[in-house]
Amino acid sequence: MSIVYYQYFDVSINHSMVNILNSIKSFFEPKSSKDDLNDEQKDQLNQAIICLLTEMVKADYVELYIEKLVLNEHLTKQLNLSRAKANHYLAHANITAQVSVTLKPQTEIINRYLNRNDKHALMVQLWQIASADGEIHLLETQTFFQAGEQLGFNKTQLDRICHPENSIN
Repeated sequence: MSIVYYQYFDVSINHSMVNILNSIKSFFEPKSSKDDLNDEQKDQLNQAIICLLTEMVKADYVELYIEKLVLNEHLTKQLNLSRAKANHYLAHANITAQVSVTLKPQTEIINRYLNRNDKHALMVQLWQIASADGEIHLLETQTFFQAGEQLGFNKTQLDRICHPENSIN
């Protein structure tokens, strides 16, 4: 019994250390602007972002029109995608979401290409999708905090995104 507990404890420590190291790394590592990426990198980044946003739409197993509307607005206005290109990415994201068991592939790509401010803006978008229907499901909250943690944010920072009216600047 103690071996199992120790193994679980060891994995938790390693996972936490990785998150701490990723947070520290994100502060010191200069990220290029999205404009500096080549076409393949932009494609990877867009696909990762859209997969992550799609995961939020599907998090509570109920895909509401309002959530899809907020997602589509993000694709056309924030990512500056044509309707055809957005539909291409969404088709891939829907397939990926059906077989996905973790957000790690998406967050690793996002961490590679986005700076802290862009990741913060993405987390705001995730929360807007989750709260679009006026209800926050437990699975949406878990998806939000899991993605945020993997992108280098701590709970306090994520709480500020969820409840900006309570933050003190």
